[in-house]
Amino acid sequence: MKKHTEKTKLKTKNTNKKIGGQRRKTMRNKSKSLITNEKKSRIVQTFLEMLNTVKLYHWKTHSYAQHKATDELYSKLNENIDTFVEILLGKEESRIKMVEKRSRLIDSQNTSDFKSRIYEYREFLIDISKYFDAKRDTDLLNVRDEILGHINQFLYLMSFDTPMNT
Repeated sequence: MKKHTEKTKLKTKNTNKKIGGQRRKTMRNKSKSLITNEKKSRIVQTFLEMLNTVKLYHWKTHSYAQHKATDELYSKLNENIDTFVEILLGKEESRIKMVEKRSRLIDSQNTSDFKSRIYEYREFLIDISKYFDAKRDTDLLNVRDEILGHINQFLYLMSFDTPMNT
């Protein structure tokens, strides 16, 4: 029994460093990020704009089908965007420092304008892959792919309705 305790102590000594009289765990492989705070801030800002755009259109539409589809999209986006940002910040155990403190409110006047904005968000999502490493950031890219899937499904559902007049 004494041997087991000595082995455990040896393992602990190998994984801890003594700093200022206290034992602290060694940081393991804290990788340098390829993405700057400015880029993180831009991603977060665009995600918030995306959510607000969908919710605003949800409240404006006169089509019940579009109302339900935007409600579903908002719910899925909200969950996946939250996951994406938490993973992004968790990779460096950091917090976001927003560069731009204001967010644009996109008030689409009709279905065509709204769909155009959704296509822009889709392009944004495709383009952000250049900020991430394909091997190291598969978690982020998988969540991004989920968001893209929800947007593509939504665009399909929007193809059933006639354009909104107001």
